[in-house]
Amino acid sequence: MLGIWKNFEEIEENLTLAELEKLLEVKREQDYSDKKFAAALKGVNLDDNADNEATTFEDIKRRAEAKTKGVSPERLEFAEIGIGLEGDD
Repeated sequence: MLGIWKNFEEIEENLTLAELEKLLEVKREQDYSDKKFAAALKGVNLDDNADNEATTFEDIKRRAEAKTKGVSPERLEFAEIGIGLEGDD
């Protein structure tokens, strides 16, 4: 984009499909970058490919619940079905 437009209406009328696609691509990259930064502040690495399995929302909720209770997700699963583990009080 050359920046030769006088106002936004002229931009809307004169954008080519290629320019519009590039604007969309840049906006998506910017949004991803913002979300990646916000996630990093919370200790989440969005680029971590070590976990090959797709994490579902339910998995994330279960891990969060386990973390708030101070137990591992596996221990929480056993507690949910009524099985106590050695060392449980």
